[in-house]
Amino acid sequence: MRVHLLLCVLVVLAGHAVSAQDKPDFSGDWVLVSPMNADVAQAITVRESFIRESVQGTPLNSPVIRLSVERSFDGNAITRSESFTVGMIGSILGGTLSGQRQQTRVSTTWSGNTLVIDSTTSAVDGSSYSEHQEEWSLDAEGNLLLTTTDPASGTDEPMTRRCVYRQK
Repeated sequence: MRVHLLLCVLVVLAGHAVSAQDKPDFSGDWVLVSPMNADVAQAITVRESFIRESVQGTPLNSPVIRLSVERSFDGNAITRSESFTVGMIGSILGGTLSGQRQQTRVSTTWSGNTLVIDSTTSAVDGSSYSEHQEEWSLDAEGNLLLTTTDPASGTDEPMTRRCVYRQK
């Protein structure tokens, strides 16, 4: 009886892990292949974890994916760390830029097999506003395709940058 119960529990847990991972897995260490540009991260490390219960401690029907992303710039001299929870919208209020308090709102969702990260940053008083979008996908060879879109300075036309990373 115990063995049967244990097998049932394992099947349920495996089912949850599979349902959370039916999308591409971006975990790993990635290095920039093209374009070789100083304005983009030369290396990206992605760690994936699963949230299996709510903040109240109740089990979730399907685990939520959390991505921890570390980007290295300028020959690893500069790194930036971020965390994204897929399917969640989060707001961060805090920090100042040019003496103005800033608010950032981040949304991380799936569009088919493409992970879309949208962020908007605005001054609390409404005097400034910026947008940034990233689309993450894998090509047929397993390379990470990262497309970023930012508003171009001084124009209404957005600037789009496409980068290809290969896994180390």
